[in-house]
Amino acid sequence: MEDTKEAWQRYFNNGNAFANAGDNEQALEQLEEASKIYPDHPLTWNNMGVAKMCLGHFEESIEYFNKAIALNDRYKDAYHNRGLAYSDLGDLVSSLKDLSKAIDLDEFYWSAFRHRSIVYHLMGNHQKSSEDYAKAQDLYERQERGV
Repeated sequence: MEDTKEAWQRYFNNGNAFANAGDNEQALEQLEEASKIYPDHPLTWNNMGVAKMCLGHFEESIEYFNKAIALNDRYKDAYHNRGLAYSDLGDLVSSLKDLSKAIDLDEFYWSAFRHRSIVYHLMGNHQKSSEDYAKAQDLYERQERGV
């Protein structure tokens, strides 16, 4: 008989597999089942938010990211993803705040620098956009080299 942890892992893994295959509706169904088993698991809520975002439900995705952050206020990926959702909604100030928070939590988070460079560009701050883009490139290249 499957125990609780195994059931959660199965739903969680299935949800991620569906998401990776581009079936975000099925991903949500599986991840929602996982969240019923372990409602305090921030990664589950973050991944549900990503699935909602991929479906174009940006406002709903923010609620999932809020839940992930409420469960772990140092969860950089949830801040990053919420920043992307805010950007998609045109709320560049909130997007900038969340992307900056993700960077504060991890100064080597190259994708947050890259996305923040885009937000700065959209806001007309080309100097900061250029600086963040260069930083993202440097961090990415270092990561690829294993430095």
